[in-house]
Amino acid sequence: MITRLLTRDPKRDTDQGLSSARIRFEKRAAAARRRPRVIAAVAVALLLAMGLVAWLGWFSPVFTADAVVVKGASTAQAAQVRRAAAVPLGGPVLRVDTAAVTRRLEADRQWADIAVERSLPHTVTITVRPREAALAVRTSSGRVEVVDGKGFAFRTVADPPQGVPLVTAGTTVVTRVGVTAALQALSALDPALRRTVSGVTVSAADQVKFTLTVKGARKTVVWGGPGDAVTKARLVVILLKQPGSTVDVSVPSSPVTR
Repeated sequence: MITRLLTRDPKRDTDQGLSSARIRFEKRAAAARRRPRVIAAVAVALLLAMGLVAWLGWFSPVFTADAVVVKGASTAQAAQVRRAAAVPLGGPVLRVDTAAVTRRLEADRQWADIAVERSLPHTVTITVRPREAALAVRTSSGRVEVVDGKGFAFRTVADPPQGVPLVTAGTTVVTRVGVTAALQALSALDPALRRTVSGVTVSAADQVKFTLTVKGARKTVVWGGPGDAVTKARLVVILLKQPGSTVDVSVPSSPVTR
């Protein structure tokens, strides 16, 4: 048997290797030449898209503000919000100055929270949370300031709203500390008991006293100053079951009924 030996041609292998390397180099070079053009094309497309969006939102009549939606308020309150907000309609919705609208609404102190949003395609949405009356405070002028749970006076009226306890001063005006003490007292009471409170008095020394009704009988609670609200509220519930028309928890360590 004759075996034929095949030998490789080194020169041919070298030429093929150089050719393959040249092809790879040319492909990379072509890709490198195309890359700036691709990046430029993408950048131009993005700029055009951004320009189109800006034109549609800021100058085009496509997204015109033509409606104001109010959330979190009653029907009557919603009408009041729209008047106070004075949202400019008829122009591009994205050009509505939400900060300016918020400032106009903040001038009306009865809103605890205000949020103004532009909603495409045509709406400005205003979400508010009304302040809730916790106390009515009689001022030195005889008017009544309605106060929320944080002690913020948000409305002045001639008479206290129905169901809101009226705070009066013993000899002078009610101080900020006195209002805080009254708020602490009422917020610490059980809700069912709190609804029976008919009057709150704050002395010159910021000592709180109020009247409530239990099973048809009126009883006076001498609460005292700020502090120990939870303990005082618990003592009031216990002592109201005892004989007597007055419950004194101004010194929680020595409560008294008489």
